[in-house]
Amino acid sequence: MSNAASQRQLRHQSLAALAVALALTTAVALVAKENDSTQQAKVQIERLHQQDIEATLSDKADELAKLWDAEAVRIQPGGPAEVGKATILANDKRWEASKGRARTLCYKPEIQDLQIVGDWAFEWGYFSYSDSSNPKAMRGKVLRVIKRQPDGSWKFARVVAFPEKIDSAAPMSHPCE
Repeated sequence: MSNAASQRQLRHQSLAALAVALALTTAVALVAKENDSTQQAKVQIERLHQQDIEATLSDKADELAKLWDAEAVRIQPGGPAEVGKATILANDKRWEASKGRARTLCYKPEIQDLQIVGDWAFEWGYFSYSDSSNPKAMRGKVLRVIKRQPDGSWKFARVVAFPEKIDSAAPMSHPCE
């Protein structure tokens, strides 16, 4: 092989190696950015979980309303799906104003799995609660879809929650006592 041909081959190999290195560097940077974005989302969703606990324990409809996306849907046993934040708030206001209603004494969610895909997150878990109408703490299951808001916060977009009659149907590490 001539010296010129050898130099061309070496130059092509060098360019190919550089292209591969650049592609790998870009891929690593994208994965790192995605991991950072996922971590930021987890922090924001954990903040939503804390707000959920505080709002639930407050028994205040206006505090609970802060948790919902404008187009949220809540599905609970014993009634039709509640479609839209305004409907959920109106129902919570009626509940809040009802005479003799029970007061929430304890509420503990335990999320078992959280999946984040872009501006959406999906989680399921168990919850435990007690209120002033019943000395025995109850348990239930929850499935939630969470949506990233334009300001970067996350709010509940879809929630399906229902109580269980037996504790073993909603096993928890730290339920309400």
